[in-house]
Amino acid sequence: MYDSHFYTLNGVCPCKIEETVVERAAQIFEKFPDPMSFAIEMNRENVIGKGFWYSVDENTIFITKISAEECGGGCSDNNTLVGRHCHCDHYNHSKEKHPKYYCKCAAEFYRPLFGPLFGENVLMEPYETVLSGDNQCTIAVRLGKFESPD
Repeated sequence: MYDSHFYTLNGVCPCKIEETVVERAAQIFEKFPDPMSFAIEMNRENVIGKGFWYSVDENTIFITKISAEECGGGCSDNNTLVGRHCHCDHYNHSKEKHPKYYCKCAAEFYRPLFGPLFGENVLMEPYETVLSGDNQCTIAVRLGKFESPD
């Protein structure tokens, strides 16, 4: 599925999560090691994203991302939702919808935060994306799941 995607072709996302965010998350996890309490505290402290919550039924942490325009970014030549909200310079100029998996890179951006805390068996996946037509971008961090090879 990802074999023609930018993330796979180039091997790494050009964006990196801030080390201070990773460190703060580790401090919170030390005090609140269960996923529910961790998510509540991450959200309360507004460590990253606009929303941060945990679904017990899905064993998944969700992060609703801050839009690019809220961070001073986006594509100034594209006044669509994608142009204003998408952080990715490879796609934020697009005026067409693209599959959610095009945002795999955006999901993998969070791996340095979650891998050390929950182990490497976390599946990082785009859940909602403006690129695919949703109104916001939300990343799903599926605990105890592996990336499928197909």
